[in-house]
Amino acid sequence: MPCCDALVTLKRSRLGTKFFAHKAVGDCKWAPETEEHLFLKRLAVEAARASGWTAETEVVGETTNGEFWKADVLAEKGNHKVAVEIQWSGQTVQETLRRQERYRASGVRGLWLLRQPGFPISKRIPAVCIGGSLDQGLTALVPRTVEMQARDRRHHDRWHQVLPMEEFLRAAFNRRFRFGMEPDQEATIRVRTGTMFCWSCGAETRIVVCLEIAAADKELIVTIPRLGEYPQAVELIRRYLSTHHDIGAIKRRFSSTQRRRYMSNGCAHCDSLVGQMYELDAVWDDEPLDTFQVRVVDGWKEVIDSCGWQDTWYVCT
Repeated sequence: MPCCDALVTLKRSRLGTKFFAHKAVGDCKWAPETEEHLFLKRLAVEAARASGWTAETEVVGETTNGEFWKADVLAEKGNHKVAVEIQWSGQTVQETLRRQERYRASGVRGLWLLRQPGFPISKRIPAVCIGGSLDQGLTALVPRTVEMQARDRRHHDRWHQVLPMEEFLRAAFNRRFRFGMEPDQEATIRVRTGTMFCWSCGAETRIVVCLEIAAADKELIVTIPRLGEYPQAVELIRRYLSTHHDIGAIKRRFSSTQRRRYMSNGCAHCDSLVGQMYELDAVWDDEPLDTFQVRVVDGWKEVIDSCGWQDTWYVCT
């Protein structure tokens, strides 16, 4: 055995999983893996291999600093390496982060199957909670919040997604387990405007102060300079503003103060650039100029993700 000098014997679980066990434990302090642990390792290996990866169990590695690790399953495909860790017993968040960082330092991406809910929802830690049982089938529970509790495993409606574990592992190895906002959702865009006096010609003009974006349970604010990084979104806003002649054009202008060109509001009378600092002086109109719906896939996913919406893992179809 890798943990001691004991000889091994070959066994088979009630679900048909073959595994080695101590022939005689003796003084070994190693705790045996549960049947669920063995079964999940087999599922991970089969899912990885079915998706074109090579995969083995109990693979040992080392970081550049000399820290050793052992992955329950290590899958490789080209230059990509993924360690699947099945954590059936409790583990602190700090320990999960420490072990994940150890994998990262070795060029390995860690994927966690955690029996204990309440773990961080972070791009750094791809993770799902293990639900179900061997008799009824093990499931992958994708959490909605970090406050999920053990009793929530019995209530599938409390989770963001619930999938059979085999299906989840296939999705993970086919790059369908992603972080961010799901592209099939809709968002409500409100165009907020305000009035101000042009620094150049002195005339009163209206500008687009910001866009208010409501998606799922989030409320985001995007300014015009920030929107300039996303051409599809800019064109949509221009189309909505084309009938409002009292609002200056939105386009790229050169700022002598910032010494660069960026997407900006302009004066409706003289087309002078309304700088980011001047936008703060605008008096907001009471009601939005316009409100419309967009599908997040239509050029808006990147806008919303860039504003910090990214706090959800999901399996895409």
